[in-house]
Amino acid sequence: HVMRAWLMASIVAAEGLRPSCERRKLGIGSAVALPVVGFYSIMCAPFYGKGIPGLGGKIDLENLRDRSSPNEYLVAPASACPNFAAEKREEAPVYPVNAAQLKSSFEAMLQRRFSIAAYAAPTIADDANRHYVYVERTPLLRFPDIINVKFVPIDDNTSTFVLHSASIYGYSDLGKNRQRLTEMLRDLPNLPPRMARSSVKV
Repeated sequence: HVMRAWLMASIVAAEGLRPSCERRKLGIGSAVALPVVGFYSIMCAPFYGKGIPGLGGKIDLENLRDRSSPNEYLVAPASACPNFAAEKREEAPVYPVNAAQLKSSFEAMLQRRFSIAAYAAPTIADDANRHYVYVERTPLLRFPDIINVKFVPIDDNTSTFVLHSASIYGYSDLGKNRQRLTEMLRDLPNLPPRMARSSVKV
């Protein structure tokens, strides 16, 4: 709500800086262009996913509760996040690689998803807890969605993760967060066939 108010105020303030005669000369084209530029400058700003209140960041994946809105999705071991609604989650696979190798494969997958490599870098990296935050934007309107992933070792040769994707703006995401995580699971590269699913403690 704060960001929406800021966006509208920025647009109104920017338009208000123009002399009235200039605004009349610029006509309809400029009246349309200015809000569009203001909108995209906010959507593409670099402050998302960095822990600023209301703008996304690292979340408590161990005690995660689902929102009242449908604009999120979770992939996690069956025993993780017990208070998260079943209709907005699915069970994470167990992979026959250690947590470090799974992280490398996940990073390689992100590199393939983003046309600009810098966009695949985490906005928050908690190496001690293997917890990372990323921002991915929707293709057309560039709405920023926040991805949290925590890599969970099971033993020396197997691992899994808790993976959560959620929108910052809007009530419904039209299934985008679920679609994103489904694609990520499909596109994880350089892994042997997935092993049987297992319940693990995060």
